[in-house]
Amino acid sequence: MRLPVLLLAAVLALGFDLGGYPLFDPDEGRNAEVAREMAATNDYVLPQLDGLPYLDKPIVYFASAAAVMEVLGPTETAARLPAYLFTLATLIVVVWFVRRRWGTDTGWLAALALATMPLVLAYARTTIMDSALAFCTTLAIVAFWDERPVLAWAAIGLGAITKGPVAILIPLAALIPYELLAGRRVRRLFPLAGLGVFALVALPWFLAVSRRIPEFPHYVFVRETFERVTTKSFHRTAPFWYYLPIVPVAAFPWIVPALAGLKTWRWAWLARRVNPRAQESILLACWVLGPLLFFTLNQSKLPQYVLPLMPPFAIAAARALAGGIAAGRRSYAVIAAAFGIALVSLTIWLPVPISLTPEERAAIPPAALALGIALLISAALVGYAGSSRHPRPALAVMGYALTVMAMPIVSGRLLAAVGEDRSAATLARVIQNAGPTGPEMEVVGVAAFPTSLPFYLRHQVLLATATARELTSNFVVDYQEQFRRDDTSPLRPADYWRGRARDCRTPAVFIARANDMRVRAQLDSVLPLLAVEGHYAAYGPCAASSAP
Repeated sequence: MRLPVLLLAAVLALGFDLGGYPLFDPDEGRNAEVAREMAATNDYVLPQLDGLPYLDKPIVYFASAAAVMEVLGPTETAARLPAYLFTLATLIVVVWFVRRRWGTDTGWLAALALATMPLVLAYARTTIMDSALAFCTTLAIVAFWDERPVLAWAAIGLGAITKGPVAILIPLAALIPYELLAGRRVRRLFPLAGLGVFALVALPWFLAVSRRIPEFPHYVFVRETFERVTTKSFHRTAPFWYYLPIVPVAAFPWIVPALAGLKTWRWAWLARRVNPRAQESILLACWVLGPLLFFTLNQSKLPQYVLPLMPPFAIAAARALAGGIAAGRRSYAVIAAAFGIALVSLTIWLPVPISLTPEERAAIPPAALALGIALLISAALVGYAGSSRHPRPALAVMGYALTVMAMPIVSGRLLAAVGEDRSAATLARVIQNAGPTGPEMEVVGVAAFPTSLPFYLRHQVLLATATARELTSNFVVDYQEQFRRDDTSPLRPADYWRGRARDCRTPAVFIARANDMRVRAQLDSVLPLLAVEGHYAAYGPCAASSAP
């Protein structure tokens, strides 16, 4: 019973204080606002941001968060809860699959390993689509593995309306190389019934949006897929080795026992066509290396792209530890102790070049100290429990899981400090206290758009801009001229704020970037400074006598 209880503790740690800190801009604030508008308008087909079509990401996460907001209201918890639930669903898939294949204990252990990886923890608590995508790709790959291609293609279809064509690429990039290496037929991955189910799941929403927005198919397949993969226009380029340091940290600590089986790689390679256990090892390797190769060649790179690659590390670690808890224990003890000492040293030394707010700088040392101590305890537990004289499997597993389970508990103050710096929650409170609440107080961004501001204000924010890039939507940027012709559009000419401040029939507040000295100098000359919060400055409210 120790493994299920430990997994339950890890699951509770994943969701600890889920709404205890503000939304991080730009991603969390934007995604939460899209979901809020979906719930407010009851339009569960066309995602909208500030009243404009937001087609940079598909529907599933927005609709999930909107449904939760219908029950809990538009809160941080409601925005993040779907990510947490999709992570739990992934854990269930792993337990269901692994325990049937390698036994009950191995199933619980694989789920525990997955739940206590830093990257899984981070995106189980973030208003973003990657946890939902990881669920879909995990279900697809294990369904193919279990000879259930129709279920696999249903999962791929759900993934396609969660984060686009990448949901197709990840399973196929893992499975096609495996089929070829194992001497099996690639064609079996594409049964007509499976492709039919994929179309049944993915096409209705795609066709419904295409009917309302005829430019959508071109945008999806050319702009968001082909150009993202082949060009640098999305400004997310990085060197080819970008993921080499990220993957070990993302899968820590379980990557250590997972890689302990590398010593048998030659046997697995030679026996890959005849031995089932060798085939399992080859498939786990392909699950990591196939998609990783694509992400490495991809011009657009972000850390969360490798989240769907964490389950094979968890499964490999569970298989290795089920065969003997000494697998990789000495290496792990050394690595964990080194990281622990490094974190503890941050209490007396913090790199000067890091740009931090006073609150962040004050919050880092205690969080680093607590995590450093947890790592040192973890190293000691794994080193001691894996001893051949006194093997204690429960202690070893607890040692591996301890550090990541502690992270959300000891980092609350730091997350709150980062949230205050990267969120518009405080700015929204200042604006609401400055005059009438709700839409009666018009808010105008002057070449600035804090993405979480409309979420916290609960109404639209106008944007005076020449490019519309402040909305962080490539679709809006590409079609901004079309949107500007609509009288209800929030997009305004760059100098709109001048006339709005002069003709102040109703109160208005104007937002600028705190470091945009040119815009702020113009606002300073005509409006009082209301507040500087995080990365933005607020001016106003304007009065009838305001004049630029």
